[in-house]
Amino acid sequence: MSVPEDQQDPIYQGHRLRKRLRAARESAGLTHIDVAEALEWSPSKINRIETGKVGLTITDARVLLELYGITDSGQVREITDMARAARRPPWWAAYRSIAAAEFLRYLSYESSAIRIRNFESNLIPGLLQTEEYAKEVFGMPGGTVNVEALLELRLERQDRIVRANGPELFFVLDEAAIRRIVGSPQIMKNQYEKLLTLNEMENVAIKVAPFTAGLYRQFRSPYVLFQFPEEDEDLVAYLEKPDGQVLLSERSPFTGMDAKDPSDYLDDFWFVEKQVALDLTEEFLMRGLQ
Repeated sequence: MSVPEDQQDPIYQGHRLRKRLRAARESAGLTHIDVAEALEWSPSKINRIETGKVGLTITDARVLLELYGITDSGQVREITDMARAARRPPWWAAYRSIAAAEFLRYLSYESSAIRIRNFESNLIPGLLQTEEYAKEVFGMPGGTVNVEALLELRLERQDRIVRANGPELFFVLDEAAIRRIVGSPQIMKNQYEKLLTLNEMENVAIKVAPFTAGLYRQFRSPYVLFQFPEEDEDLVAYLEKPDGQVLLSERSPFTGMDAKDPSDYLDDFWFVEKQVALDLTEEFLMRGLQ
């Protein structure tokens, strides 16, 4: 499964491009100094390209590919397409002033993933919220003052991600997220109807971990897992901690009190999804409004 062109996030495409170019250079047996001398570049330029500190033009990408001995037209086209995609502004650029840096990185991963798994303990996940439910969440006491802008961002995320040709989406909601009345019973009724409708999509699966399950793995904190088209790409986890948000990958695990890596969260999600959670039904949802 590949990500449609209009869904390709430039930040992530730049990451893919740098990884491919670094692998090609190493396969050709060249060092940074070798490349700099061959192309009469400054010694630091190739290092800055591979670390993402400077952008890469299409012309420079073709020059590097020629030096590395990559002449296959398919590979050249694929890599130059990455370079072209990496130079576009991300779709979320207009929201830089209202979202935290970690969440902007989150949007890059979300836009590029082919499979997203999301556990939520207290609220309906953002990708599944109705507009009126989301407005209540953003407008709660002590919340943000940028309600309209954040609401617009959330709805655009939904349009881009929750669609027929979008990524595979797996959600597990603790029953607390279902039973908590946000706004009013009517808002919740509309929210339940949206959940049931989305759950009918082929690429969306929503399940609920019931109160009767008691305590289960990772039941306290929300987390999201991202998987990408390339098999060698790191699994990425996004965690909501009491002291802030954390993004971690297999190569850069979290070094705090929680020593788990993304694969551990994946195992926990699978266990809860298969052994604890129940299928979403209208009868179960509406029970909270009776």
